Amino acid sequence: MVIGDALAVFLMAAAYDILLGEPPAKIHPVVWIGKLIALLRSRLPPTKLGGVVLALMVIAATVLAGHLLVRAAGFLPILPLLVSAFLLKSTFAVRCLLQVSSDIGRMIDEDMEQARSMLPALVGRDTASLSRGQASSAVIESLSENYVDGILSPIFYYALFAPLGLGLEAALAFKAVSTMDSMVGYKTKGLKEIGFAGARADDLLNFIPARLSIFLIALARPFRAGAALRAAFRYHSRTPSPNSGWPMAACAGALGIRLEKPGYYVLLDEGAEPQTSDVPRAVGLMQGAIALSLASALLFLFWT
Repeated sequence: MVIGDALAVFLMAAAYDILLGEPPAKIHPVVWIGKLIALLRSRLPPTKLGGVVLALMVIAATVLAGHLLVRAAGFLPILPLLVSAFLLKSTFAVRCLLQVSSDIGRMIDEDMEQARSMLPALVGRDTASLSRGQASSAVIESLSENYVDGILSPIFYYALFAPLGLGLEAALAFKAVSTMDSMVGYKTKGLKEIGFAGARADDLLNFIPARLSIFLIALARPFRAGAALRAAFRYHSRTPSPNSGWPMAACAGALGIRLEKPGYYVLLDEGAEPQTSDVPRAVGLMQGAIALSLASALLFLFWT
């Protein structure tokens, strides 16, 4: 794929995401990646070696399937671009992340019990006893963390490898790893060993984008840029993940609020307790960071 085509594919993918959101589950590539992971996991030994085999097979199958679908669409001039855009769009989810975060934020104000039942769509913690402030913090933490994993990273790898004609393949490979991490990358019985390779690959692939994210978050709130960067460098290591602390701490600094996962970490000790009104502020902040991410990728693709 030449760079002009890569730029066109990116524009179409971004427009699809923003205007239409997620495709139906029946044809969503990530749903099919998930089915493949579940199938292979049931047939592989729950060991680290089994996890390595799982990771290699899922990545290879995802990349190969995407490549072959684009090649198969070559009988019509524009169809490969449309298929590529659809596949690329499946690797990031701008509209979905912002919409779900906004919806849960509103529900925290209106019906806390309903909000607690909705929160597992974003977070993995126990939500049964969360206060409004803790629930608001959970939404903001997840929003900032998923900005990297669900938007910035796939776009980063697409743009990075597009000059080599492998942008789509790189984004799909990242999505395969990310999906593995979300399904089996947990330190629980039965998953700790087989999920090890996927989790470590996810940490590695998010390493650079997570650190880039703090500058995009800072630029999205220029009058709080210094506070965002100071918070990121001071508090990023408090989370168990080597990557999630960077965007979460930057978000806390940009908003001036204290983010906490009870019993695990606190980001920005001196910040104000989060309120439900901080969720729309966080969504606006992330909208700005996402816009900067898209614009940066477009400029890179245009000038490469």
